[in-house]
Amino acid sequence: MDNVIQFTPAQLIALILAVCGAIVTISAAIGVIAKALDKARAPEKEQNERLDAHEKRLNALDEIIVKFREYFDNDDRRFKEIEKSNKVTQSALLALLKHSINGNDTESLKEARKNLEEYLIEK
Repeated sequence: MDNVIQFTPAQLIALILAVCGAIVTISAAIGVIAKALDKARAPEKEQNERLDAHEKRLNALDEIIVKFREYFDNDDRRFKEIEKSNKVTQSALLALLKHSINGNDTESLKEARKNLEEYLIEK
């Protein structure tokens, strides 16, 4: 056990410089790898941002479509009511026309009046 490890000051400084150089080299290599990974991931990140923007835009358009669908449904209901009103009115006019031609067609006038009354009561 007489072996004693001895360093000269020059060897100690060389060892410290070698360790520092290894640390600097490793950190530089890690920096280069990190830059390469960031560069490799950049298109994916840009694509994800574009997709998010498109999804937001599509969601806004979906809300607009729902609103317009409600408008169209409302208009469809109104058109059906107008068609029903026109049908009742035209049948009443037809009964009046028949009566004015014949003078005797009171039954169609009574039925037209009944239909018109029912329509107005429902409305």
